[in-house]
Amino acid sequence: MKTNIRLFGALGVFALIVAFIYGFWSGFEDLAGFPLLLLTSGMALMLWFYLRMVAKNSEVLDSDNPEGEIEQMAGNYGEFSPWSWWPIGLGFSAAFAFFGLAIDWWVFFIALIPGLFFITGWVLEFNRKRYAH
Repeated sequence: MKTNIRLFGALGVFALIVAFIYGFWSGFEDLAGFPLLLLTSGMALMLWFYLRMVAKNSEVLDSDNPEGEIEQMAGNYGEFSPWSWWPIGLGFSAAFAFFGLAIDWWVFFIALIPGLFFITGWVLEFNRKRYAH
């Protein structure tokens, strides 16, 4: 976590410096570059602040140990279903929705129908048959 704290802090400061250099260079007339670089800096600094606050209340992670091995980080990272077909359909629906944003709004709204179907199926996947709670 210490590496991530340093990484996001450095990224936030770097993006802030680059934002003002870019702003002076473009005369602060660019309505996309300067504000987006400021937002990037703000996002990185928010992550830096959050990770610093979390690091105070958590124990030292295995990734912070320079003598540590990768096997020490093994454990349960969640419950995933490798046989699930729902994410594939959701991915196609999302691609269709982004395609609809480029074409016209009615295509986007049509893409929301299978998107809602696939996300509902993915959420409710473990609530049927032998996986029921």
